[in-house]
Amino acid sequence: MKTRFIWLFGLLAVFMTMTGFVQPNIEDHAHILNKETKTLIKEKNNRYLQTKEQPQITVITVKKLKDLTPKSLNRSKRTVFIVVGQKGKKRDVQIFSSKDLHGAFTADARSNILRAEVDQLRSYNNATFNKGLRFVFRACATKVDQQYQYALDKFDLSQSEQNKISHPHRVALPIALALAFLIMGIIYMLRRFGHHSSNLRK
Repeated sequence: MKTRFIWLFGLLAVFMTMTGFVQPNIEDHAHILNKETKTLIKEKNNRYLQTKEQPQITVITVKKLKDLTPKSLNRSKRTVFIVVGQKGKKRDVQIFSSKDLHGAFTADARSNILRAEVDQLRSYNNATFNKGLRFVFRACATKVDQQYQYALDKFDLSQSEQNKISHPHRVALPIALALAFLIMGIIYMLRRFGHHSSNLRK
């Protein structure tokens, strides 16, 4: 009788997981994630379950801005955590990884991922914020896939998107050059105007 109960409970757990009642990679305590974001998280992690290593990317939202480190981080393996803290209108997004993925998710790598779509992550519009969060998730998935040498799929970043993360300074370089030329032009015009004014006074 006891064995039958355990067997039935196991079947129920599998059923709930497969039908979406239980989504172990989603903890949306702050009610931020929209349907498109949840679908991305679920489908990519389901693909990971078909691999030998079975890495996972978990997205957690909480109603606070401090102490965002996941409680299960130290005992986790092959896991990336994307944590969104929210208090009022303020939000903070942080990336954590288990020790075995520290090589792929260095401090610089995590920072570059978050900076790539910083405007979207700062948006008060939830749809825009979710778009930025999906980019962060896809960037983390790309890092995981490269770490385990998986073939990249539709959930991963394109090459141009990867360049935004790998070379963040190159993305900003054209803007910096444009500003430099603009400033030089203004200085030139001011000097020319000043020289012209002095000639008129003479």
